[in-house]
Amino acid sequence: MTVSEGVGLSLTPAQLSVVTKPWDARSLVTAGAGAGKTTTLTYRLEHLTGTEELLAGEILVLSFSRAAVRELRERVDKLATTARRVRAQTFDGWALSVLLLENPQRDDLGGTSFDRRIAMATEAIERGVLDASEQGVPAHVVIDEVQDLVGVRRDMVEALLDRYADNCGFTVVGDAAQAIYGFQVADPDERANETNLFFRWVRVSFSDDLVEVTLADNFRARTKEARIALPYGPRLQTLPAERGEAAKEAEAVYAQLRSDLALAPDFGPLDDAFTLASLRQFEGTTAILCRDNGQVLHLSERLHTLGVDHHIQRSPRSRPTPAWVAQLLLATSAAQLTEDRFRDLAVLAPAWDASRTWHALRRCAAGPRGTLDLEALRRAVAEGRLPDELTAPPFHPLVISTVHRAKGLEFDRVLIVEPPAPSEWRGEHADPPAEARLLYVAMTRPRDDVYRLARPHTWMMRKHKPTDRWYVGGRQSYARSGIEAGDLDVCRATPAGADDPVSDPPALQQYLRERVHGGDAVELRRLHDLPASDVETPPYGIFHDGRPIGVVSERFRHDLWRLLKINVGWKVERWPCRVTGLRIDTVESVAGFPALTERLGLGDRGVWLAPRLCGLGRFDWTHAESVPEGHHHP
Repeated sequence: MTVSEGVGLSLTPAQLSVVTKPWDARSLVTAGAGAGKTTTLTYRLEHLTGTEELLAGEILVLSFSRAAVRELRERVDKLATTARRVRAQTFDGWALSVLLLENPQRDDLGGTSFDRRIAMATEAIERGVLDASEQGVPAHVVIDEVQDLVGVRRDMVEALLDRYADNCGFTVVGDAAQAIYGFQVADPDERANETNLFFRWVRVSFSDDLVEVTLADNFRARTKEARIALPYGPRLQTLPAERGEAAKEAEAVYAQLRSDLALAPDFGPLDDAFTLASLRQFEGTTAILCRDNGQVLHLSERLHTLGVDHHIQRSPRSRPTPAWVAQLLLATSAAQLTEDRFRDLAVLAPAWDASRTWHALRRCAAGPRGTLDLEALRRAVAEGRLPDELTAPPFHPLVISTVHRAKGLEFDRVLIVEPPAPSEWRGEHADPPAEARLLYVAMTRPRDDVYRLARPHTWMMRKHKPTDRWYVGGRQSYARSGIEAGDLDVCRATPAGADDPVSDPPALQQYLRERVHGGDAVELRRLHDLPASDVETPPYGIFHDGRPIGVVSERFRHDLWRLLKINVGWKVERWPCRVTGLRIDTVESVAGFPALTERLGLGDRGVWLAPRLCGLGRFDWTHAESVPEGHHHP
């Protein structure tokens, strides 16, 4: 049975027209919010592998976010048959794989920025690296979220499609109304030009045979309240090309969206008993959507104080390796694993599907005769090459997120922090089209209910541009009261306790495995008073219930020093004794040198567990001049 025969009754005519096009067709699909895009792409892949008989390795699937990749992967596993081995990747993840095609052993990428990797991958594509690869040139490329292709990512995709235009079909999907990543382009004029630039490039470059399809139905919003913003999508998709006219039209749309949101019910103050009960007891999924991460950090701190469990949505680029991967590598001395042996080791939590996980692992560490190569898996962990669906955060029913990080997600209930009036935008740097699209994306996330949430008082929350971190200031410009934790703030070069003669690294690994969980409170304690250099603070240990579980990274020490250095002439001579209020985001697997772990009694695999931090840390300036007696070790 063909895809069209099997699912024709469940797809709209527009969806079916996208699904059933031949492999060499070139399609540009405009898919509005909740328009069944993922379902359409799932059956498109099934048609390509089933009816069109392309091999899974001949299809390249790219998307902007790990959330979109994970959703597509899960939908393919559930609904498709022949397409199950098709690999979906983020643009950043694929760029890394392209670079490793040229040189699998290259070790110069660890400190390279994402944007630089993208640019390097573009150069490699133009040199023909795909022509010489084992899988060869893709026969069909599927690209999701193309409205967010700006700058170097747009350059990379255009280079790919342009180089292989003669023998490669494509299906590109996007919605200009949801283009909210233009801020990655700093210059306002360049940013305005980037809007719809990829759409224009595709239309001009493939004008002879490009087929355009619009998916206009909405399958997400199940209530009238959840549909309130949908009518504004077409207006945001077709903003004028001229910057001034676009700003005028976008400001009008923003005003109408903001007015419609004002009609939504007020969720109530967070410290109200009824509000707290609603957050704790709601049976569906809830998202609190904020305009920036300063609001996220502030609200998360308040909810923790009020005893409300929740999760902060990670950046799309955050890729922690789950703790069970280290457990898997340490559970056997074998070089390869069969699927049956993998299942016998039982390292997965109940929420993980063993078959799906096995195939995902094999995509980055395939061994001979259908096995899993464990040394290849260790290298994949060290290089951050695990498939996106394996690094996704665990499910949590209550999420606090910026609108940017919630892109592509949907929730039963959405609480939107009151958006600013146009008069509160940043003067000449205001970007009305971006503001309108951002509010539109927020208001199209709910399945059922949308509420307003009063804007928190975050006047002391400020962004420190040199470190790209939020911090807590004060009435005086030099005040520093707290700092945001980031993904790379824990030292990953050595396991916890490796440099402490009184610690027991194996016992600390067991403690991390059994006692440390996402959401747990931790604090940083200054270990001594001697910085390793003139541009960083002294080291800080990470303590969980009074027990050391790691130390901060060099990056954190340097960023903290830069934050405390108020200006060029300021000499940093005082450091906080403690930093309290931080939380565990997750416990992740880390890979390093096997000789190191063997010396520490942690096995010869070269893997261990390390905490990853999140939240807002508050400075304790007690004993700022020196570490008090007895504070060096717990």
